[in-house]
Amino acid sequence: MEVIFGLNKSVSGKESVLTVGTFDGIHQGHRALIKELLHQSKARNQVATLLTFDPHPKTVVQDSPHLIKLLTTLEEKLEILQDIGIDRVVIAKFTREFSELSYKSFVEDILLTRLKARCLIIGYDHSFGKNRVGNFRELENLSKLYGFDLMEVGPFKIDDQTVSSTLIRSCVENGDMDRASQLLGHYYAVSGIVIKGEGRGQRLSFPTANLLIENKNKLTPKEGVYVVECDVLGEKYRGMANLGYKPTFGGVTRTVEVHIFDFSENIYGEKISIQFLRRLRDEVKFNSEEQLIEQLNLDKKNSFKIQA
Repeated sequence: MEVIFGLNKSVSGKESVLTVGTFDGIHQGHRALIKELLHQSKARNQVATLLTFDPHPKTVVQDSPHLIKLLTTLEEKLEILQDIGIDRVVIAKFTREFSELSYKSFVEDILLTRLKARCLIIGYDHSFGKNRVGNFRELENLSKLYGFDLMEVGPFKIDDQTVSSTLIRSCVENGDMDRASQLLGHYYAVSGIVIKGEGRGQRLSFPTANLLIENKNKLTPKEGVYVVECDVLGEKYRGMANLGYKPTFGGVTRTVEVHIFDFSENIYGEKISIQFLRRLRDEVKFNSEEQLIEQLNLDKKNSFKIQA
């Protein structure tokens, strides 16, 4: 997969079948659109191209950028798109100046001229350009003027609910990882660098990897204990993660830590990824370490009952 950062120059080679959007999460609705993109690309012998933005546009145009939490960081998004089979991803740096670009200039100068789009595929709710006034009707007018093909992909529904990044964020925030996975089409994941903690887990016979999540806008699930799959040093392991404040020990800082089953290597400084299979329970304040250990053993037993 070719990855291009910026819109400073035109792409080389064949003309493009193009889609545009933030694609946060790469959920089932996005995948339906991308499936059509790949189909049209193959049928036309053109390059399947996806234009996305970094940072997320709402973090730029909203007054409180930290209110927007990301389902996928840029790195995670690119990994998923490569697995799907996109030919080319173009990442436009989203700034306030960029947000002032008119939809006509966006289509004429960027999509048609620089990215060589000859077929544009957009989602049913897509709008673009300054004040988001560019919509499907406006695109239809431009497609007739400039002679490019235009397709609209309708909403993707599961159980009569339209799949959207907003809906999935709500599921993750409420710890409903079963529903989040269903809507995404894959398990929700968080990646981070393993850092030193307080060493308390080792004393309890449940050593944990404490994660530093570098992107502060990355969404983490609701506080609680979760069954997870861990990608560590190129291998997969089952584990259980605790998200929260460790109230038994009077914690005041929210942490993400994972106990990896049947694993004892030193991984400080390594980047690992955890995929959330299911939420087991709330975070609880225990009266003693003995009560906590008893519950952790039960959590571990229950973790093996969950099928990946």
